[in-house]
Amino acid sequence: MSSGVHSILAPSASEMWARCVGSLYLGKGVPDVDAEYNASGTCSHWILETCLRTTQPPEIFLGKELKFGEFSFIIDQDRCDRVSACMRNIYREPGRMWVELELDTSPIFGRPGQIGHADIIKLDELGSVELAGEHYTGVLTVHDFKDGYIRVNAQDNLQGLSYLAAALYKFDLTAPINALRFCIHQPKIGHYDEWTYTRKDIETFTAAVRPAAELAYDLYYGVVEFDASQHLNAGDEQCMWCPVRGSCPARAKRIVDLFSAVITKHAIDDEQLSQLYMRVDEIEQACKDYRTEALRRAMNGRKIAGYKLVRGKRSARKWTSESKAVTALQFILPEDKVFKPREVISPTEAEKLLKKDYVSVAPYVSQNDGSLSLAPVDDGRDEVIIKPVEFAPVKTDPLI
Repeated sequence: MSSGVHSILAPSASEMWARCVGSLYLGKGVPDVDAEYNASGTCSHWILETCLRTTQPPEIFLGKELKFGEFSFIIDQDRCDRVSACMRNIYREPGRMWVELELDTSPIFGRPGQIGHADIIKLDELGSVELAGEHYTGVLTVHDFKDGYIRVNAQDNLQGLSYLAAALYKFDLTAPINALRFCIHQPKIGHYDEWTYTRKDIETFTAAVRPAAELAYDLYYGVVEFDASQHLNAGDEQCMWCPVRGSCPARAKRIVDLFSAVITKHAIDDEQLSQLYMRVDEIEQACKDYRTEALRRAMNGRKIAGYKLVRGKRSARKWTSESKAVTALQFILPEDKVFKPREVISPTEAEKLLKKDYVSVAPYVSQNDGSLSLAPVDDGRDEVIIKPVEFAPVKTDPLI
């Protein structure tokens, strides 16, 4: 990378800066409001990278404390299981493999010094796929491990397309590549998705994303004068991880317009309620972001009109040294009062310990059905059909 040039056009943030070119400029110098969430993801990625490079299981880190930035994480079995699930899927596929490979994205985005890091790349020169009735030989695959709860799909994924375009640029002269796959692994929510592109698809993407990348870069460095009315464009994808989502005027306007755009009658009908309901998550997230931003400003000494900074209820007390506390308590209390009675392990813990033998205790386990909720029609769960309630007209006695 060029000396003194900072890689700001990160593929992982491309959904933000490609759809809202002013977001990088507006977020310059703003603290990362998702720092702990991102640190946890970095932790899982580091374990995956280490295990793939050393061919060791994630359990070598079980119970250990790993620190990333200012956050520390005790590695539990759930995190190990998520990494293992991703490793199994990757090992299942043929081809040469590169782990956490640095990619030069400057030729893709049209500005110098830009890089990205793909989690896993596999290149199968003899592999083939079929698209629209045609066979394409020479397959390059980018695998992306995501350790969050928010579902991400592979089709038209700007991060994935950026990695594929940069990987094609890197390997094009060394291997015949005619098909490119982007695969997303989200074991935390049991989600896997992939999408296959042709060379032409990648070339089309590169031509489309470059102008946005160049403008976002030039705005960030002051080459082009920032104009909020022209360079801010609020939306689901671009606002989700934007560092200024709690203070952006374009997003605030979008939230207000969600209501004025659908409420046109004296009462909200089913169709209008549907339009509002599909935006509930966005509205709730916006409210959370405004709370976070207001608190951040107050904690930096700024006054929020009509509010003051206060402390909530103190946290539960805990021993600073459990072993010393036990010794002191045993001098005063009888043994049966110092320790709590034993508790039976949960069915979930039993299943992890027993594995195949879990069937022997399964008859003693009960589980309630999940509560009912609304989900998009393309959700993979079965639909629950309920007969509409018909209200009979109210009968009243005639006046005498």
